[in-house]
Amino acid sequence: MALRRVELPPEVSGQLWLGAMPGRFQAWSAFTAEAERSGLGVVVCLTPKAELAELSPEYHAAVGRGRLPFRWMHVPMRNFGLPEDPAAFRRDVGAIADGIRAGHSVLLHCAAGMGRTGTAAACVLKALGLATPEALQRVRDAGSNPQNAEQSGLVDWF
Repeated sequence: MALRRVELPPEVSGQLWLGAMPGRFQAWSAFTAEAERSGLGVVVCLTPKAELAELSPEYHAAVGRGRLPFRWMHVPMRNFGLPEDPAAFRRDVGAIADGIRAGHSVLLHCAAGMGRTGTAAACVLKALGLATPEALQRVRDAGSNPQNAEQSGLVDWF
């Protein structure tokens, strides 16, 4: 899996990466090696746990055992949908942005690394101070985008 880097504002010292679910389209061991090479410190999973178990059993098992070479955050959204708790989503995105400001390297992923990933990434960029059009363009430049009006509306709301 190729991690796709998002261009951040110049004053932000961390990194934001986008990608598909680890272990879904490549071996879990290949992802962990890439994560180590890329210096990933935090991986944010945007899929519900049942989807994670179905699409990447080895990753799901590693999460369950607590055997991950990075800090793991779970910020679930249904496929083509929105977070169930918008206030928690806002809080979690703020924490992700704070970590990136502090120099952390963060990967956002859903199943394919497209819609939910693009939606959350645009919200992170807004939390880092970018306006909605610039945030969306940088996410598109990295190969993701909200997939429907609901997800676009979440970015506008954020």
